[in-house]
Amino acid sequence: MADDYGDGAISLEFYKGEISDHQRGIAVRTRNLVERRIGRYTSLKALVGSENATPLQIRRAGNLVTRALDLQWVLGNSDIAETSFFKINSQGTPLDDIEEMLLKNRRKAIAIAARAVLRAGFGHKYWSKFSDEIQKQIEGAASGLHDLLFDPEADTPVRTLDLPLGGTVSPIDALALLIDFLSIADASRQTRDINKDIDDNDGTDTVTTLLRATSIAMRMTGNGAASLGLHPAVYFYNERGVHSRHLFLGITLLITTKLSNNDDTFFVKFTKCRENIEQYLIANKSLLTQLFANVNRAARVTRVRDMLDALVKKLSDGKEFTNEDLLTSVGVVGRVLDVRTLTSSSNISDQTKSAVFLRATLSQAPKCPVCNGLLFPRKSVSYDHQVRVREGGTGDMDNTQMTHPYCNTGIRN
Repeated sequence: MADDYGDGAISLEFYKGEISDHQRGIAVRTRNLVERRIGRYTSLKALVGSENATPLQIRRAGNLVTRALDLQWVLGNSDIAETSFFKINSQGTPLDDIEEMLLKNRRKAIAIAARAVLRAGFGHKYWSKFSDEIQKQIEGAASGLHDLLFDPEADTPVRTLDLPLGGTVSPIDALALLIDFLSIADASRQTRDINKDIDDNDGTDTVTTLLRATSIAMRMTGNGAASLGLHPAVYFYNERGVHSRHLFLGITLLITTKLSNNDDTFFVKFTKCRENIEQYLIANKSLLTQLFANVNRAARVTRVRDMLDALVKKLSDGKEFTNEDLLTSVGVVGRVLDVRTLTSSSNISDQTKSAVFLRATLSQAPKCPVCNGLLFPRKSVSYDHQVRVREGGTGDMDNTQMTHPYCNTGIRN
């Protein structure tokens, strides 16, 4: 009725102006569809009593002002109303699995944190029952984690190497990714199961969950001293420029596992052979995509972790990572065949455009002079003195170089 499909004045106020391009696109398509098939509410309302309307328009306008809406009143408090809402929405058209799971676990830290991160701390406050101080902490942490994972927004076809670590901010896809990411990123315990968590009654568990996840994300990107500055196009996307959730979550699990085991030497080993790791991943993207497609869905994240761990170990020891090593680490048997699908169509698809763009631009991307791995300056870079200050080095352009933050603080120092 207010011509607001998620991008109008009401939504802008609700989301504090933070509306993603993805949501704007959906709003435009929905508005156009409704107006083309039904008509705008204000236009139909204006036809009431009109003598110039068609019979169909008269019937629709009449229905608009005479047909009653069925309302269901629920006696009790907000908790009873929430339970009733869940039951109502579980009937008729089935809920999406992710939405159903979130509704069932709506009072648990991972569910609250995932909702908060998706909207960068804006939108409906699923955390409104907590104290004002806790609410501020949740919103601040969620906004920061959203920027680390989903800024800039993804676009298709890929036209830039500035890709978001977490892929698209589409609600269902992003929520599914966030639930798994938040479950894995808690380095203080094994992977959490949202269905077994207890309710977070005061918000402290939500804050802790967000902070621990942020710590892991900052190992991947950002300008903090421990940041590896992983290039998304290398580590989190396939050869066609499509975000790979099992690659993203597998690397999350790898980093979390090493931190849980206090294995700081792993990051030194990784840096030592980083150039060769990235060359291997870029050269074998299509092969890895096919191999993991043959792995049980529930095991893919663990197998990605194991594969990368084996890759780092072999290359840091100065050995070759063979096809047999790859198959063993992924947990499949057979022969390694890089099979690719050819198309007979003369049209160039968005995925082909993305693949061509990535092939052309990755080879020209800036590299870190310490490890010779690819840099991702938009999100993660450190400016380093080539000749140290203690050795008389100055801060002029000729003595300054861009490096990964960890290469600067954890390796050179």
